[in-house]
Amino acid sequence: MNESLNRARARYQSTELPPELSFAVASALREGERRRACRRAIRRSLGGGLAACLCFCLLVNGSPAFAAALADVPVLGQLARIVTVESYQINDRDHLIDVRLPALTDTGDTDLEQRINTEIHKSIDQVLDEAEERAREAREAFVETGGKAEDFMPIIIDVDYEVKCSNGQYLSFVITKTETLASAYTEYYLYNLDLTTGTELTLPDLLGPDWREQCDEAVRNGIAQSELEGGVFFAPGEGGFETVSDDQKFFLNADGDVVLLFEKYELAPGYMGAQEFTVSAAS
Repeated sequence: MNESLNRARARYQSTELPPELSFAVASALREGERRRACRRAIRRSLGGGLAACLCFCLLVNGSPAFAAALADVPVLGQLARIVTVESYQINDRDHLIDVRLPALTDTGDTDLEQRINTEIHKSIDQVLDEAEERAREAREAFVETGGKAEDFMPIIIDVDYEVKCSNGQYLSFVITKTETLASAYTEYYLYNLDLTTGTELTLPDLLGPDWREQCDEAVRNGIAQSELEGGVFFAPGEGGFETVSDDQKFFLNADGDVVLLFEKYELAPGYMGAQEFTVSAAS
């Protein structure tokens, strides 16, 4: 019985989904995870106040009109910083695209908003154009080498964002672009803003003159701990970690701590994925 069950499970797991179904499933799973996260948080709450706050946050990030209406309300307007301004899907023979794009709003600094929003649109438009061109080239190469056009697996492109930290002074959010063909690769676009000055934050701003030493220590400690738990990293001198770069990617977490981000393959084999290391106040 167990052997038959194992064979059936193996056949099920080896079945490939059509690209259209894969795209639909991926989108549904992402949306479902958002809703489940909200439900789990609500169940853990001790009262209706937290549940109302969570629903408020979902409405702010999901409805530009709702966020705009709140901007005129004292106190509540302080939370309406990032809203979804574009959300669309494209499904054709070359690619399956799912985009949810944010915009900065209601900061009281129109110059900051215009600068950041223009940068977001310019960056994402460029990466989407490049991804679409790669998809067309991949399809043409597939057909030219004997493949049937109808058998081509469209490239899946997903653009999304997440607010990492939002308080009276700092706002930190991350836009991700994930491109999937045979495997998936994610690019990160990080925005860390000081809302009181209208400037983009740097590691020296947050950690002081010895920021590099603090970051290096946090990364080395994190790698050592991960290796104790079975993690694998490239050795120094062979592509492994030596020191953080001047333009090191980072974001702020909900507690306001610096989190260093290394993309897939930067420090470790691809199966290890992207790596994050928190630089706590004690570092």
